[in-house]
Amino acid sequence: MKACPFCAIDLVTVELGGKNRLACVTCEFVHWNNPKPVTATIVPMNNGIVLVKRKFEPFVGSWCLPGGFIEAAEFPHESAEREVFEETGLAVKVSRLLEATAPGREINVIIIFYEAIPVGGSLVAGDDASEVACFEQNNLPEDIAFDLHRQIIDNWFAGRIAVS
Repeated sequence: MKACPFCAIDLVTVELGGKNRLACVTCEFVHWNNPKPVTATIVPMNNGIVLVKRKFEPFVGSWCLPGGFIEAAEFPHESAEREVFEETGLAVKVSRLLEATAPGREINVIIIFYEAIPVGGSLVAGDDASEVACFEQNNLPEDIAFDLHRQIIDNWFAGRIAVS
């Protein structure tokens, strides 16, 4: 963001709350660069879990948990269920919260991980997935796109997920 969305004046860097922020000196607009909320979901199926192969960057061609950004006015669990359906063709019901975390300082998102149980539909790659498949613990793909997905998957299979 370079210009104020209200008065089109160039934003300048100012210190607010102990951090540098972009702000407008004319109308007092402040660009609060807050993280965007994302959901990712483990769906147990056929003695494994459902993963999708990414159709778009980042990490095109790598595998990950079904997930994506929470839409405006959408509850996080609804986002998880919608994203699973859009990417896998499966209707699911969230069964529990696994973890809420951030991937690190370079990526400005908060990821809410869920577990969800299939309640309908059929496994078919959807909008931003080129493939969808079930993987048992002993045949997980090597190319899991995101480190946090790999950690959650490993912890889930090991029974180390404590949040409910």
